[in-house]
Amino acid sequence: MGFSRFKSGWRLAILCLALLLIWTLRPIGVESPHRAPGEFNAQRAVGRLATILGDERAHPAGTPANEAVLQRLIQQVRALGFTPEIDERFHCNTVRKGAAICARPRNLRFWVTAPGDGAVMLAAHYDSVPAGPGASDDGIGVATVLEVAHLLKASAPKRPVLVVITDAEEAGLVGGAAFAAQDPLAKRIGAVVNFEARGTTGPANMFQTSTPNGRDVQALVAGGYVPAADSLASDLYSILPNDTDLTVLLPLGIDAANFAIIGGGKRYHTPLDSLANLDRASLQQMGDSALSAVRGFGVTPKQGVEGSKLFIDLNGWWFLVLAKGAALALTLIGLGAAILLFARERSGASVRTAFAPLAAVVAGTGVAIGATALIALLRAEADYATAWPAAIRLVQGAAALAGATLALRVLRVPAGAQLAAAAWCWFAAIVLALFAFVPGLSVLAVWPLLLVVAAAATRLVPRLRPATPWPMGLAGLLFGLLVLPVIGGFQEGLFPEHAAPIALMLVFLLLFLTVFREATAWTATAANAVVLAIAAVTALSVPAFSASEPRHLTIVHAQIEGRSFFAIADNGPLPPAMRQAARFADTPAESGDRADRGKSWQAPAPALAEDGALTVLSDTTDARGRTLSLRAVAPLADRQELLAQNGEGVRGITVQGAPQKLEGPLRYIGCAGQSCRTLDVTLLLDPKAPLPELSWRRTRYGAGAAAAALVAARPATAQPAHVGDRQVIVRKVDLTPPAAAPPAGAH
Repeated sequence: MGFSRFKSGWRLAILCLALLLIWTLRPIGVESPHRAPGEFNAQRAVGRLATILGDERAHPAGTPANEAVLQRLIQQVRALGFTPEIDERFHCNTVRKGAAICARPRNLRFWVTAPGDGAVMLAAHYDSVPAGPGASDDGIGVATVLEVAHLLKASAPKRPVLVVITDAEEAGLVGGAAFAAQDPLAKRIGAVVNFEARGTTGPANMFQTSTPNGRDVQALVAGGYVPAADSLASDLYSILPNDTDLTVLLPLGIDAANFAIIGGGKRYHTPLDSLANLDRASLQQMGDSALSAVRGFGVTPKQGVEGSKLFIDLNGWWFLVLAKGAALALTLIGLGAAILLFARERSGASVRTAFAPLAAVVAGTGVAIGATALIALLRAEADYATAWPAAIRLVQGAAALAGATLALRVLRVPAGAQLAAAAWCWFAAIVLALFAFVPGLSVLAVWPLLLVVAAAATRLVPRLRPATPWPMGLAGLLFGLLVLPVIGGFQEGLFPEHAAPIALMLVFLLLFLTVFREATAWTATAANAVVLAIAAVTALSVPAFSASEPRHLTIVHAQIEGRSFFAIADNGPLPPAMRQAARFADTPAESGDRADRGKSWQAPAPALAEDGALTVLSDTTDARGRTLSLRAVAPLADRQELLAQNGEGVRGITVQGAPQKLEGPLRYIGCAGQSCRTLDVTLLLDPKAPLPELSWRRTRYGAGAAAAALVAARPATAQPAHVGDRQVIVRKVDLTPPAAAPPAGAH
């Protein structure tokens, strides 16, 4: 190896190390923004929220704690000078096939302006999960809409503005579904700006619009504030099985913008979703985005032909917007320019260079996935990167760059303009191949490809040919500015243990930035391998959890078909103190509860008192079929559920006297809140079909006195999550009709 190749190899190694530093520390577009405060006053908004949350108890729908939160919320709305109205009604959300998720939500709503049609609706929800106080989910939404409403009093937009703060969102979007289906005000809505959280920190991302979204994007631009948003996240969110209240509002034919924070996801739905952990910078950006969006929708009338737009923000500086058709055309032009550049950059290894980017991406991504899988195999905890995510991010980044540079070295491909052009060819081709399914991916390509087009133009003018690498280099830098926040968002959304495939973007970024390199030596591969080794040792050694980034560890006192036991989901070894507090089995096992799938650590527990009864009120058969009326009474339950198997023979259901539209075989009927302690269900059955197999499930929030020792033994690095500690009783329901009595006088 000559000295020049050695020196070039070190230049490539330094580039890799710089990329790893940025990849791991994530200084671009991922952490909470600290911009100059705008008109929105985050401190004032937090002050109101602190009053509403009071002692910060969990307040799921249908509980006394939730009623207390609602009353304090009403007081705050009145203090702002508005007239709150409560819309209370029983409702079942049947958006999920074969399921009816029911509650009696108490939605709060008030007009900010004079009432009117085509209104812009500010939406959030005030209930929390049973495990936590919900200061972020969705206290950040409540704080946002109240402060925005206060500010709009002095400068109301042209369109009417309505605030709706729903209840029972955490129970299954029931409050939002009730508003959409039964509230007369739903017909007066033209646009919705919704606010959510799946964490306690991070940027306030606008991740969902209506379809098509031309007016939505127009409104965001008209508002004047650059939101954190990109079409790729919006496209992928539409594929994932996640929902907010906006899911049940979109069928109204509204325009929409949905905002959420997702940083600090391990505090989500736990007791750590508290005011102390709510990031004020995130709230400030949420509020600035909300105020801008409402004002933007206020000057964007709901009329005319609406097209589809693709969009991405450039680190909060600019909001780049392009028509969907234009993005497709420009990506095609960019691909042509990259092919031209590749053809004009003559080398003795053109064929190898053409396929080198594909080899580098496959090798780099494969090594990143393999290294992550190996660490997961060696770590005992399922969520081992909770407390120190930077360690596994560094593993994935170093592994990806080590695999990529190794592939380039094995192929003996010189780095430079031709390799970068080949990389752009592959990236543009991938974007075009996926355009019909994920058009938002093009926002990462189309703007840098304009610089690739400029580079191709320099190749056509002899005097400008020496300048060709510069627009190519700028294209790589622009790609980095666009893709790094997107990468960070996916790492937060997927959690770093599952985000290894995202490393392919880091490989592309490396390939785009190799335009100034003249050779590829072993030096870069060796440097990446050393970093990988150090990072792997670190990832295997650091604590998995901390007091601020906890393990999810929920205690369930279960009684299933007469068997009583404590159950803790198997996401890692049990803490020693908890193992000493009860006689847990050496290996996890299935609980037998259809609603709690997966294995759990189990220990014998005292029997739970049978505090209710399920009776068959009537069982009749007529021309329509067999009608079976059930009444489940559970005086201490916070939730009642019927879980069904083989429900194909169920033609219809009625819950609390309200007929429900059932799509697909019956799977689930659930009713949350103390108003559901008496649950009446009627099933219309096909008499020729097999009977469904029903299980009756009662849940009471809190682990109870029998689990006090386990609760006390839970370490500070672990927290209950989602539904939280609870007591559950499950038993099967016998639907077999009673045998007919023998006729009188028969022997």
